Amino acid sequence: MVTTKRHVEATIVVAGIDTHKDTHHVAVLDLVGRVLGTAEFPTTPAGYQAVADWIAEHGVIDRVGIELTGSYGAGLTRYLTAAGVTVLEVNTTDKATRARQGKNDTIDAISAAQKVLSGMATAVPKDTTTVVESVRMLMLVRDSAVKARTQALNQIKDLIVTAPAVLREEFTGLTLTAAAKKAAQLRPDRTRLADPAQAGKLALKRLGDRIGDLTDEIVEAEKQLDVLVHDAVPTLLSRPGIGTLTAAQFLITAGANIGRIRTDAAFAHLCGAAPIPASSGKTDRHRLNRFGDRQANRALHIVIIGRMRYDDETKAYIGKKLTEGKSKKDAIRALKRFLARRIFHDLTTDLGTPMVTT
Repeated sequence: MVTTKRHVEATIVVAGIDTHKDTHHVAVLDLVGRVLGTAEFPTTPAGYQAVADWIAEHGVIDRVGIELTGSYGAGLTRYLTAAGVTVLEVNTTDKATRARQGKNDTIDAISAAQKVLSGMATAVPKDTTTVVESVRMLMLVRDSAVKARTQALNQIKDLIVTAPAVLREEFTGLTLTAAAKKAAQLRPDRTRLADPAQAGKLALKRLGDRIGDLTDEIVEAEKQLDVLVHDAVPTLLSRPGIGTLTAAQFLITAGANIGRIRTDAAFAHLCGAAPIPASSGKTDRHRLNRFGDRQANRALHIVIIGRMRYDDETKAYIGKKLTEGKSKKDAIRALKRFLARRIFHDLTTDLGTPMVTT
């Protein structure tokens, strides 16, 4: 429902959009910051078209700032981008602003538009219409299956420990993986479930069957990812220590439109691998960056740990840092920054997007 009406003028406008599951709230501002109108629209294809039409009624669209472009705002972001509208990603309203101004959908939409107008919002949303989005979705399913499989294996371990002795002895000396396979082969008497031994067999069998299904799901997802990732980033995969899963994570973090990341330093910050300046007066120092995409930071760590075992260049670098008096942990942190630079250049090569220099 439109909450503000005005005489339509031919002017340049910016818009801010507060996104939700079922509705999006839109605010339109002119270039001097005056609110020209606010309205609410459904999250449907017809609603997306209505958003574009309604903003255009107020003037020529310059930019549109959208909150949560990777979740609730993903559909609208795709629609407006395809229509040729410049879309920017807007962070949700900070606590200080909410404490000062309050919070509702109108305030949030206006705040999003103000961030676009002031230049605070400059990030370009990820392109979610390419193979990178396919990789992200398959990785999500694969990771959840791995988590569920680990949980089921731990539950089997706990059940074996507390099972009646006659049942527990059947699993003596077996690894968890072997125990899961044996559990799937158990044949409980379902007419005697009042007997803890039979109930234990049934519980173990169900967990064993679940683990088998999850293992098959993980294997299938990894095969599918292998094909997609090899086609998308062959240069990156040719580097030592980088496999399908780590390459997939770097691909997801960067996004298909890697040109939105202006420099390798920006990519390193995105991965939480660039030190943050913490200098004051005569003190010149940096502190650890604990922000950024922690999954990407974890992938960097996995690659480095692997290279430290067999890659001569990595061994030499670590050795050099240790002789300089650095700790092993500090050497790994420095290597993460170096590796992030190389990965960014490889991604740029593979994705065919030139870097933007400043």
